[in-house]
This record gives sequence, structure tokens and C-alpha cells, in this order.
Amino acid sequence: MIDLHNDYPTVLPQEKFAEYIRSCGDNDITAVIWTTEQENAKSVVDSITSSLTKIRKVKYVALEDVGFLSESEAESFPFERYVYCSLGWNYNNAYVGGALDDGRLTAAGRRLIEFMNGKCKIDLAHTNEKSFYDVLDAAAKVICSHTGFNKHLRSIDDRRIRAIIDRNGIIGLCAVTAFTDAHTARELAEVIDRFIDKFGANNLALGTDFNGSIDLPENFKGYGDISTLHGELKRFGYSDVDIEKIFTTNAKRFYEEIENERHL
Repeated sequence: MIDLHNDYPTVLPQEKFAEYIRSCGDNDITAVIWTTEQENAKSVVDSITSSLTKIRKVKYVALEDVGFLSESEAESFPFERYVYCSLGWNYNNAYVGGALDDGRLTAAGRRLIEFMNGKCKIDLAHTNEKSFYDVLDAAAKVICSHTGFNKHLRSIDDRRIRAIIDRNGIIGLCAVTAFTDAHTARELAEVIDRFIDKFGANNLALGTDFNGSIDLPENFKGYGDISTLHGELKRFGYSDVDIEKIFTTNAKRFYEEIENERHL
């Protein structure tokens, strides 16, 4: 399985990273550095990134909220180190409107996206509806790394889902109950089933948000529970091929596109 979003670099001390990765088994975990509440965020990002790159099994690193960068810093920032970055988090910053706020993509945000295009994907997960479309219009490649599909402000509706699919982007289903209304792995499988019924199985992956929330289904709280979700999808009649798309293949294809673009 490939997980599009896990906040363990924000939660764990750096000396625990390798141990945590080993505990995840054969799963490939996107290590997400959440910067919003970090003091001296740039130095924290540099330090954590350096630590992660020394761990051979860490394939994917991402940034959540690059609002700590000034415009002059952004011009020379190594965005290519990260598979995706988001411009902000839940609240407005100098670049973008957050999911729980009412701002829009700013002129500075558009310039920031110009620096990021061609180096990393742009994450839409924490944008509000208006800034979502602003960013979508400016970004070359997009991802919504961890979201749900209910009425919560952090979730996205069918129109935004379709807009991402039309751009050949990928959507990571978050396990957080507040965004999915799923209290069990069975109910999370129902969310997946409804999505596939509407949109097919080619653009959905898992972006669990493990370590980013404790509001998780009672039997889907870690990678040891992946088999439980797999079993529930089998009960819905899904083939191993379609389950593999959601768990691994779609995310792998998306990440391989990033690597291919960087080598052009």
C-alpha cells in the first residue's frame, strides 16, 4: 500500500523516524512535514528533510503549508525535494485561503505556484472552495492528498472531485471520521464504494492522515488494519485488481509521473 499522507515527521522525534518506518511493514508512507505551528519552520523543515533522506525506505516526502517562506525565499527553495506541497493550511496566509477561512489565492500565491510548477505537485487538501479553483487554474499538476467527501469544510464535493480527475490528479481518502462519517472500516469501504460508483477507480488512493488525527474509525487506526479494509471491499465485490488500484497502483503511477517529469 502507498499512503499519500502521514504526519509522523511532525509528531515523532527525529530519532524515532526509522523505527516508525520499520513498524509500517511493506507499506510506502508519504512523510508529511506540517509547518503551520512550528517555530523557526524553515530550519525545522531543513532538519527533518535531511533526517528523512538518510532513511533508505523513505521514498516520499511532502510539505504541508509553505506559508513560512517569504517570496524571496520561495524563489530559491528546493521544491523538487518534495512530491507535493500545499500553499497553506486551514486558515488564510499570505498566499492562499484556508479550508476553514474565506480567503482567495493572492497575487503572491500565484507567483509562488509559478516557482513550484515543474518541481512538485500542488496539494489542494486545505484550500476552501474559492481558493481551490484559483489554485487549480494556476497549478500545472495537482493532488488532494487527504480529504473526505461529506459536508465538512475540509471535505470536497463532487464538482471539485471531477475537476481534479479532469486534470488527471489524484485524491487521497482520509480516514478521519469528521470528514467521512465513517466510524468503522466497513463504513469507510462504503465511502470508497460510493466514490467508485460515481467516478471510477482510477483516481482514488488512500491518504490516511495517520498521526495527524485521533478521530479515526474504531478498527482502522494504523497500517495493521489495512487488511480489514481490504476484506470489507472484497465483501462489496471488488476484485483484487481494483483494490490494488486504490491501495497502491494509482498512487504509484502518480508518483512515477513526478519522477519522469523531473528527468525530462
